[in-house]
Amino acid sequence: MQHGSDILIIGGGVIGLSTALRLAGQDVSVTVVDRQRVGAEASWAGAGMLPPGDLATAKTPEARLRSYSYDMWEPFCAQLRELSGMDNGYRKCGAVEVGLDSAAFDLQVRQWQAEGLCCDPLDRAELERHVPGLQQQIQHGVFLPEFAQVRNPRHLKALTAACQAMGVEILEDVGHLSVCAKGRAVEVTTPLRRLGADRVCVTAGAWTGQIMKPLGVELPVAPVRGQIALLRVSQLPFSCVIEQGRRYIVPRADGLILVGSTQEHVGFEKRSTAEGVSGLLSFAESIVPELGAAEVVRCWAGLRPGSPDELPFIGRVPGYDNMFVGAGHFRSGLQMSPATAAVLTDLMLDRTPAISLDGLDPTRVTKPLVI
Repeated sequence: MQHGSDILIIGGGVIGLSTALRLAGQDVSVTVVDRQRVGAEASWAGAGMLPPGDLATAKTPEARLRSYSYDMWEPFCAQLRELSGMDNGYRKCGAVEVGLDSAAFDLQVRQWQAEGLCCDPLDRAELERHVPGLQQQIQHGVFLPEFAQVRNPRHLKALTAACQAMGVEILEDVGHLSVCAKGRAVEVTTPLRRLGADRVCVTAGAWTGQIMKPLGVELPVAPVRGQIALLRVSQLPFSCVIEQGRRYIVPRADGLILVGSTQEHVGFEKRSTAEGVSGLLSFAESIVPELGAAEVVRCWAGLRPGSPDELPFIGRVPGYDNMFVGAGHFRSGLQMSPATAAVLTDLMLDRTPAISLDGLDPTRVTKPLVI
């Protein structure tokens, strides 16, 4: 049995669903296929942090994609509420970056200032106003007032419902998917039917490389495990995100606090470990000692799609006329999802994207990601 649509998207995470929704808004017939329930992998597992950006001053591939996305988030969330009736928890909460390594901290601040982002240096008294009970050893920081957040599970539910409301077909729990080359085109089949489509887009996160390999395409995307601990306090001691390098503490309005995240090259081993969780709890207590008394609600792990330069691969797959990819976003999949969806939509509809894709092309890296 054959099933046809204009565009077939392989991988129903936040990138795939966001792309499907945008395409559906262009009167394109879209099918999303996933090996399990959509939105159940790295998209669900993250902390939902949305750092600010300024597209007018963005000079790097990362800054362009981040800034393009940031400008979209507020109207995108309004669209999701209208289509799904759900609130994804979007809010501008601000963020405090604290640093004990002064050299690395100063470099980060200079990068933000070069981008023209609003970032206010904080002395100890100002830090205490943002984060009461902050560890005494921390004497300086920066406040980013435009920093925002969403709640990942709620966002994925709203996004899935919005896609369905727009007529996107979602095929879940497709355990075996065959992607075969037919000349310069690809053909996708399941045990039950062929999924005919004019164009195919792979947005399968950490599994993208496995899908590409039978086609002779070596795309160096590999899993990087991240663990998160969820805490509960009776009253939130602070309302802004706290970041220190690549670790973070994210407060939710209902008294829950996410603490993350580890960064582990362990293959497709998605589980929490005593070492990982204890490290997160120690980090939280080292920043805000009061969190040492917080209730541990649960812990989980996700597999980020890592790439050698920590940037995604976005574009047409080399050697194929009808295949595109959007994967390898590493820690930034959710925050960059609106922009990635816009770029992929433009490419698949033969339009020029609004931002340069220099540094994001799928052909730029040939060295495998070491895991």
